[in-house]
Amino acid sequence: MKRMPGNPAGKAGGRARLGAALRALLLALWALGQGAGHQGCDAPEVRAQGGPPVLYVYLHTDSKFAELERVLKSQLPALAVTVFGRFRDFEEAMQARPPDAVLGIGALLNTLDLPPALQGLRGGVDWETYALLSPDAALDTTAAGKVIGAVDLLGRTATQAFVAQLVGSDDIKLKRVTKLEDLLPLLQLSAADGVVAPAATVRGIIAQSRLPLRMRELPQTRVKLPAIGVRNAAVRDLVVKQIQRLDSATNRTLGVEAWRIP
Repeated sequence: MKRMPGNPAGKAGGRARLGAALRALLLALWALGQGAGHQGCDAPEVRAQGGPPVLYVYLHTDSKFAELERVLKSQLPALAVTVFGRFRDFEEAMQARPPDAVLGIGALLNTLDLPPALQGLRGGVDWETYALLSPDAALDTTAAGKVIGAVDLLGRTATQAFVAQLVGSDDIKLKRVTKLEDLLPLLQLSAADGVVAPAATVRGIIAQSRLPLRMRELPQTRVKLPAIGVRNAAVRDLVVKQIQRLDSATNRTLGVEAWRIP
């Protein structure tokens, strides 16, 4: 008996239905992934269940940002660590993909309304003072009317208020930079009348410069040292235990010697 030829139209229709079903499945999976990634304040809990808790780090140190991230990832294996070099990048990530925890100076945690779950200490205290560095003797008494350089710690508005409090005058023009090493060029190029930074950092800048620089300590403001703020209470204990495992060299890089639960 001669075999009857197949129905080309039927085969084509079957393939079309199969392709449509696959496309629908892929679309549903994509939509599910998009929903999990855009749940606002609920995102940390979702990530904590599906993977390691996410830790964002925005902290200016003597270490390169990529190197700091590499070290922290190696010492915090239970956390997904991202180190940011620019405040704008950190701010955008906070809005798009909120983390479970944040590591930064006290002023940063304050702006995020995050109380410290773990506070860094140095010399037995949880704060440090800043200093004003300038070649101009006039800044020994007042910074009013001057251009003051600073690392962008908190964004334009908050950093302006932070520096104004440090120098004791709202009448300043702020010049923001992204890295600590950018402060000295501001003075060398006369782009700023003075710069502010932690007192220990300012002493290092003086050692690197050939300019006749003057240092004025600003003891009226105590700036809290780096701390950990936890957004997702479900992973608080894990985050705290991981940070407490950091070795002494890494702690020094972060600007602390020990950690304390407040």
